[in-house]
Amino acid sequence: MSPRAEAGPHAMQLPRHSLRRRIAVWLLPPLALLVAINAALSYFSALEAVNRAYDRSLGASIKAIAESTYSLEGTIVVNIPTTAFEIFSGDLQERVFYAVVGPDGSVITGYEDLLPARVPAIEGGALRIADTVYHGQPVRLGLMKKRLYDPALANGDSATIVFAETTESRVALARELFLDSLRRQSLLVALGIVLLLLALGSALRPLVALRQQVLARSPEDLTPIPAAGIPAEVKPLIDAINRHTERLSRLFGARRRFLADAAHQIRTPLAVLSTQAEVGLRQPQTEGTREAFQAMLATVRSTRRMADQMLALSQAESAELTHAVAPLDLAELARDTTAELAPLALRRDIDLAFEPSGAAAMRGDRPMLRELIGNLVHNAILYGPPGSEVVVATSADSGELRLAVSDQGPGIPAEERDKVFQRFYRILGQGGPEGSGLGLAIVREIAEFHRGTVRLLDGPGGLGLRVEVTFPAEQAPAVPEKG
Repeated sequence: MSPRAEAGPHAMQLPRHSLRRRIAVWLLPPLALLVAINAALSYFSALEAVNRAYDRSLGASIKAIAESTYSLEGTIVVNIPTTAFEIFSGDLQERVFYAVVGPDGSVITGYEDLLPARVPAIEGGALRIADTVYHGQPVRLGLMKKRLYDPALANGDSATIVFAETTESRVALARELFLDSLRRQSLLVALGIVLLLLALGSALRPLVALRQQVLARSPEDLTPIPAAGIPAEVKPLIDAINRHTERLSRLFGARRRFLADAAHQIRTPLAVLSTQAEVGLRQPQTEGTREAFQAMLATVRSTRRMADQMLALSQAESAELTHAVAPLDLAELARDTTAELAPLALRRDIDLAFEPSGAAAMRGDRPMLRELIGNLVHNAILYGPPGSEVVVATSADSGELRLAVSDQGPGIPAEERDKVFQRFYRILGQGGPEGSGLGLAIVREIAEFHRGTVRLLDGPGGLGLRVEVTFPAEQAPAVPEKG
């Protein structure tokens, strides 16, 4: 099977893991971790900001109570101002607690169990605020020592003002600020991911274009891949591929030259042997000698045809011999080629007919198409029994040209029809020494070069074989680009 026949849409497959997936695997988990860390820091930052704002109100309430607390002849007087509680009147969720503690530790007014021992006060009138728990609820507690300057007081002349509030409003406000911040960050992250995908798409676009360029190439096009517009990271890979294809090109070129040279070299001695056998047949000889010369001549002719077919196959495979593409009439070419093989049909007692159906204009390589037609007609004559008919027909319809060659020979079984396109494959029990197993391989190679297809069908009435070759009308064949 030719390389062109083996190539298909799956000849080049993409890796299972794409670059986008690899980049996503490396970037998204760390990005998610960073977002989580940033979210936690944002929450604590929001809570700290809320505490600073609320602590000002808490401190203002404590100072308002402290300003209304004084001592008179050993008696501590506390006038709780309404402003100390008005600050928290809007926070319906919050509850406030207060206490004024005398120098001896007794509660002068307020909640008896709201003791300052939980949060030690600072000497000198400084305000101290801390988180603690009161009656099982988290509270924000502030306290301050106020010096009363009354010598009549026992155990010192300082009173401690304690004020606490529950933290529901603080937490709710911090959560709201956190969610607002998280929404903005999520929007930025989503925008960043979109920009990253766009950047990846732009960065990988040259690779996608390169893939399409390589897929669009003919399987036999071994010219270097252009490196223009390719990212610098991919150029070493392109250079390696180009070096590899250069080695393959040299290898295939050497193989084609060997086949062509071998075919040319074999044709000369075969021509000499054929001439000698024909001369020997004309000389007086015994019946046995004559049969030997005839068998030798038949073998020489078969071998010579094989050499011609090897040369034709080498030319059909070679991308360097495709410069002769030009407009032509397939019907006219089929008629001329069929006429050239008429003497062979007469010798084998075969009725050779040509049935055109108007002009069949197309673009192609005339010598290669002549070889295709010649192989089909020669095979039909070779395998047709004496007295049978071989019909060559051309037609054009629906933008397609069709060449059909029908015979009344043994045909090809359905299970063998894919195998006969392999080189040197021959069906057991069919054909004589003139067959080489290269004819249909050459036909498919030339047809695929001209963007055509070959089908093997049953002959008319189910007898023999019908070979149909379909070409696109007025379309240039698949000539690989140079350079």
